[in-house]
Amino acid sequence: MKCLLLVDDRLELLATLEPILKHWGYRVLTATSVAQANAFLAGSAPAMLIIGNNLFNHPELQRPQPSLPLLALKHPAAPLPGPEPETTLSVPVDIFALFALIQSQVEKHPRRNLRLRLHLPGMYRTKGEDFLLADVLSLSMHGLFFRSSLRLAPGNKVSAVFPLLGHSKELEVEGTVLYIVEPTPQNNYVQGFGLGFSSLTPEQSVLLERFIEESFLNEVAACQPGVGTFSATQLKR
Repeated sequence: MKCLLLVDDRLELLATLEPILKHWGYRVLTATSVAQANAFLAGSAPAMLIIGNNLFNHPELQRPQPSLPLLALKHPAAPLPGPEPETTLSVPVDIFALFALIQSQVEKHPRRNLRLRLHLPGMYRTKGEDFLLADVLSLSMHGLFFRSSLRLAPGNKVSAVFPLLGHSKELEVEGTVLYIVEPTPQNNYVQGFGLGFSSLTPEQSVLLERFIEESFLNEVAACQPGVGTFSATQLKR
């Protein structure tokens, strides 16, 4: 399990980011001061350092090796003199951007986007056909996976409809079949297809991003022992 070192003096931000990073499968070390950060840097081998930019610029910080991937979280306090990190992320934290940065800098085979596992009722149809009921088993900003026994082929054009539960909204989107999953023991005999969205309107993008973010945070809170319910607004502090 790869280790991430998370260093910031904003306790609520640490308390929110730590379970998110753990949910993505990482071991997380947290520090609130330069002294703690130095101890972890000397005694462990993190795969990445995520640090508030005011602490990164602190003169007493033992500079990590250049080969250690580093992400600085922007801080409202004026930074101390020193070199600015190359990779930064603004607070409020965009979890989609955070996921992409960690994947690109830590993983040998990075995943392209944050995908939410879920179970939604949905419908889809090919051109000129009636809508068919199907289950949405995963969802991202770029596409979804439908569980369905109907045989389609990569490249087929599909219209899909699915609800954003809890938001009193539903989305109707156009997409292209990207891949087919056959029912085998390796995938628990799930059969279906992956659909890539052809286009989303700005309004649809906002609604979908909000739904995925809130659903993901609720999933994190439910899966991490001792973590209460929190919302996306906690990422803003």
